[in-house]
Amino acid sequence: MTTTSAVLMATTLGWTASAGYALHLFKRLHTDPLTGLGNRAILEIIAHRAAHSRRGGSVGLLLLDLDRFKAVNDTHGHAVGNHVLRVLGARLAATRRHGEFPIRLHGDEFALWLGHLPHGARGRQLAARRAEQIQRVLAEPITVAGTRLTIAASIGAHLLPAAGLPLPALLAGADAAMYSAKRGGRLSTLPTTGRLRDHQAHDDTSERESA
Repeated sequence: MTTTSAVLMATTLGWTASAGYALHLFKRLHTDPLTGLGNRAILEIIAHRAAHSRRGGSVGLLLLDLDRFKAVNDTHGHAVGNHVLRVLGARLAATRRHGEFPIRLHGDEFALWLGHLPHGARGRQLAARRAEQIQRVLAEPITVAGTRLTIAASIGAHLLPAAGLPLPALLAGADAAMYSAKRGGRLSTLPTTGRLRDHQAHDDTSERESA
């Protein structure tokens, strides 16, 4: 992680820290050492802040799993596999928009925190559109050691109300949607229940009435 990106992340989180301290803190505690992306620890902090913010609305998360990545390691070796992970991590970071955070959770599983999104159909559409953009970027071929590799990613999207956000529920929903996408070979957003469903029903009704 560069000094600039560390300070940017610290500033976005509302922390006041010197550049050197921010860089040291994020490298040691909140950064994945292979890709330079954020790790699970920083995702928990981001989710906690969202849960206690007063912005309202929903927050969204994309969960990305690389398809058949084990075959890359088995065929070409872990050095090539690690290079692929670094390239894909860099691509995910390069697509980052304001309020978003790219995360490497573990192995070949990544996440993109989408930040605050509108309730209802509009929020789901924005999350799905973002997932499609990410999928196209990651699918661009990678040439390593004279070998041209194309890595596809299955992506699941999940939204929950920001107030009192439980990160495990957001991750579980995105994980279920991702495995649905992997089985179906397409992007997936998980139908949600409970409070978000109530919000979606209200917002969708409002959208129809205002149409």
